[in-house]
Amino acid sequence: MTNIVIETGRLTADPELRYTGETPLCKFRIAVDRPKKKGADKPETDFFNCTAWNHNAEFINDMFSKGEMITVVGNLRSSTFEKNGEKRSSVEIKVNEVHFPGTRRKTEGENNSENADNNGGFYDSTDSGVLF
Repeated sequence: MTNIVIETGRLTADPELRYTGETPLCKFRIAVDRPKKKGADKPETDFFNCTAWNHNAEFINDMFSKGEMITVVGNLRSSTFEKNGEKRSSVEIKVNEVHFPGTRRKTEGENNSENADNNGGFYDSTDSGVLF
């Protein structure tokens, strides 16, 4: 069986980077709009917790911030835990690939040629030891 999910949405807050030993771990949450229902004023939104490790973690932390669009490809992971004596469950996306779904926001001092996306919005996340 295959467990692959692809979601495109906006970061709800800046990504949080931390280290487990020497391994980078980035946690973030994305808001993904569903297609608008006929007659609805605005679309419904789903929220997904995401976790990225190693180079993906550092890349996301360096390249994305609150409100920016991101596309993640990964696997759904479910877990159960107890909180205040009550059993709960959660689902998160373990990120395997990261994509820029469109043009990035221009920051001060950048011109259009520097801001161009030359690789189609794809970040090759193979673990080669080199980030770029």
